[in-house]
Amino acid sequence: MANNLSRLASRVEAGLGSVSRVMAAIAAVVLSIMMLLTAADVAGRYFANRPIKGSWELVGLMLICAATWGLAYCQIQKGHIRVTVLLERFSPRLQAILNSLAYLIGIGAFSLICWQMLVMAKTYIFLPTGGLTEDLSIPYFPFMLMLAIGAGMLAVILLVDLLRSLAEVVRK
Repeated sequence: MANNLSRLASRVEAGLGSVSRVMAAIAAVVLSIMMLLTAADVAGRYFANRPIKGSWELVGLMLICAATWGLAYCQIQKGHIRVTVLLERFSPRLQAILNSLAYLIGIGAFSLICWQMLVMAKTYIFLPTGGLTEDLSIPYFPFMLMLAIGAGMLAVILLVDLLRSLAEVVRK
């Protein structure tokens, strides 16, 4: 059973790995655009006394993509910060059980975020007014969908990690 869980996790992760790399690349490009926009806004404000209208709105909306679309790739690479001082003192089996619990909590949290963003996006799509940013009148719902995609992708990657961790529990 442990081998079946590991094989299933590997297959799913192989398919999701390339998608998460593309999402992380998009997040990096968006982050670069945010940096350039902010620099141009600051330069315009201080040198020409002409800031870029709506730059704060754009940066805030782009931050949604930049912050969430790289999370799944970071999880695949195990690049998130973990404090293991206490965990290392436990047996390998208990470590795997605690890791499984942490993955389960993460799956629950990011699934909830994904679901609520989909609900909010649906609400904002059908709002006659109020679903737009203040200065540039950009609709909010595409950015809510971006956040839902990022959170949903992370939840799926955490599910893969949970399967691997459960395989370790069964093995040990």
